[in-house]
Amino acid sequence: MIKCLPGFLSLWVLLGCADDAYIELPFTEAPKVVITSHFTADEPLTVYLSVSRPITAQEIPALSSNAEVTLAAEGNLPDRLLPYLTLDSGIAWKSQNVLKKGVRYTLTVRVPGMETAWASDTIPEGVSDVYLLVRESNIRFTPEPAEGKWIARIPISILLKDLPHERRYFAFCIRHKLYKGQGSSEVRASRFLASGRVLALSETTPEGLTLIKESYWSEGGKDHGKLDLEVIIPYDPARERPDSLFLEWRTLSEAYYRYHLSLATQGSPFNDPDALYNNVRGGYGNFSGFARLRKAVSIPR
Repeated sequence: MIKCLPGFLSLWVLLGCADDAYIELPFTEAPKVVITSHFTADEPLTVYLSVSRPITAQEIPALSSNAEVTLAAEGNLPDRLLPYLTLDSGIAWKSQNVLKKGVRYTLTVRVPGMETAWASDTIPEGVSDVYLLVRESNIRFTPEPAEGKWIARIPISILLKDLPHERRYFAFCIRHKLYKGQGSSEVRASRFLASGRVLALSETTPEGLTLIKESYWSEGGKDHGKLDLEVIIPYDPARERPDSLFLEWRTLSEAYYRYHLSLATQGSPFNDPDALYNNVRGGYGNFSGFARLRKAVSIPR
């Protein structure tokens, strides 16, 4: 009998002599409808549908266009949404009317052979205004010889006019426009630098938004209702010139905030991997509203 083996050899013997292990997987529920829809005021509702896939499934179940999708505003009869082909040859459903603030909407999806799925949410009132200020005296333009470009560093302050006392659910994105001469221009997504506190209390969503955690706004002091950033704009000085900045500021419903926060933190060792927020009854996904403000400011030459 072998009493002693080198470490790697003993491991090989153990693995080579081990019996096959059979793991009995838990019962898997039937596929359910997955809803993804984020909506705001003065725009029609667009709904994307898919089907959940059991862990033992080899293929993703197909969802036919014969799903019945309806939207009901509180106190009114439901309207049926119409399917259409998306640019990637998928199918989405769109409402015939635009949505309004202060109304609770209920979305219902019926697919033959599946449980009826439904969800309800509203468009939040949102902050009344947001100010986008460029701190002109601190603007810097620095060369990047390795890339043959320059970097414009534009410090900005975002100020909220009326920070609410609770439900401080916000997200934003920044874009910049480069003037290219002869009346042509290009708008691009912007990167930014920020303090360690801002970076620690923010997450990036799949939509490219920066979501600010509610705890950021809980502290008072000079930064109460204020966000300081430094926008980074690489450009080719021979062909381009930084022209302007665009801010989209979103006030989120709680369902929107909780879903995107859980989505952004998936994979974190400090987060429950099964904690993806779901507000769809009889299915999965997210149906949630947001209010939007847009601001623009010129970049001084």
